Parts: sequence; structure tokens; C-alpha cells
Amino acid sequence: MKKYFALLFGILLGSSSCQQKETKNVDVKKQAQIDANLGVINSLSNAGDKLTASREVFHWIYFKDEKQRNNYLTEVSKKGFELVSSDKINDEFPYQLQIKRIDKVDENSVNDYVIYLWEKAIEYNGDYDGWETSIEKT
Repeated sequence: MKKYFALLFGILLGSSSCQQKETKNVDVKKQAQIDANLGVINSLSNAGDKLTASREVFHWIYFKDEKQRNNYLTEVSKKGFELVSSDKINDEFPYQLQIKRIDKVDENSVNDYVIYLWEKAIEYNGDYDGWETSIEKT
């Protein structure tokens, strides 16, 4: 009985360790996305944007298959994101999706909607590739 308990405990401990590594990896990637957001926001600010005007913000996401791309689009459309284009390219993630929504571009707002899109991309086995917007100097 002890042998089985030790084996079961070892398996559980091993999977827990894998889950911790996976969670840490996701946290590192999430922080990298937040840092990338800040980079774009700083570029806008350095160009004279006051970051107060709402404007169209465009996002690119890539998927391994068309069904996952379509399901992702259905999901994020519920939050007001609109289709700009969906193409097939020659890549590991060939199903490209470009969406947009009118949003604020301050740090809190950007992190809120970008992390939502980023997490949904992971949920649908996609790869969130980034965002861009226009410079507004009003």
C-alpha cells in the first residue's frame, strides 16, 4: 500500500510541478505582452498623442485552423470586436485574423482588452500578434 501511495503521490507531485512551470511560462508571456503594450503606448505618447481620444485599434491573431479562427471571432464579436480581414497565409499559424474596435489607448484600457484577446487566443489555440492604432494629437 505504501508503494502505491508513494507512486501516486509522486505522479501528483510531478504533474503539479509541470502545472507550476506552465503557469509560470504563461505569466512570463503575459508580462511580455503587457511590456509590448507599454512600448506601443510610449511610441504614441512620444509622437505627441495625449492618449485621451478613443480611436480604432486593430489587432492581429493567427490560428492553426479555420474553425478555431471562426470560433474565436464569434467569441470576441460579443465584446464588440469587428472583422477587418481574414486571410490564409503560408505559416505555421496560416489562418490570419484582423479585428478592430474603437477603444481608449491608456495603459489600463489597453491591457484590459489586449490581455482579454491574448487569453482568448490561447483558449482557441491561436497566437495574438499585436495591435496598432493611429496617432491622435487632439
